[in-house]
Amino acid sequence: MVAIERSAFTGAARGYTAVEVLMAMTVMAIGAAGVMSMQKASVQGNLDARKADVANSIARTWVERIQRDAMQWTAPGPTTGTVSNIATAAILANAIAGGGGNWVFPNQYIGNNPPFSPAFDILGRDLATADLGKAVFCVNIRVTWLTANELLRADVRVLWPRGITGAAPNGWCTASLGNRPSPLTYHSIYVTTAVRGNPQ
Repeated sequence: MVAIERSAFTGAARGYTAVEVLMAMTVMAIGAAGVMSMQKASVQGNLDARKADVANSIARTWVERIQRDAMQWTAPGPTTGTVSNIATAAILANAIAGGGGNWVFPNQYIGNNPPFSPAFDILGRDLATADLGKAVFCVNIRVTWLTANELLRADVRVLWPRGITGAAPNGWCTASLGNRPSPLTYHSIYVTTAVRGNPQ
């Protein structure tokens, strides 16, 4: 009786068939493809979040630069006369001269001390004139009058290319981006502030 039971168990043992192995490999391949696509989406999401954070910091930096520049602009008053000297506020004067209400490229401020640049690297640092072709982020500004000769609305726009590599044509950060860059090509962040002449 014991010998019969042993032979029954021994006869029942067998290996995997080729069909079972192929099915297991198919299931594993489908799972691996899903994991790889999730990893790509995760990497893209993390990169977009990091770049958005850097772009927000750049936008705030340029808002501070515009506010500091506005301190050079003295509004008409008892001690300054009836003429506004907004031309002494170089950033604001250039934006107005570029056609108030249009986005302008503040490139003439490169090399100032401290340096002002419309182009930034991956860490949010101003790029020198020779390195503008390596820009990861690009800044445009726009000003419009809220109250004639008294109060200005200043908009700052930071653009950067879409995608994991951020590949963009060399020298893409130029004034030719225009008023409506393609949202299929660039991410963007907008920050707005109001500035007025210094009453001193």
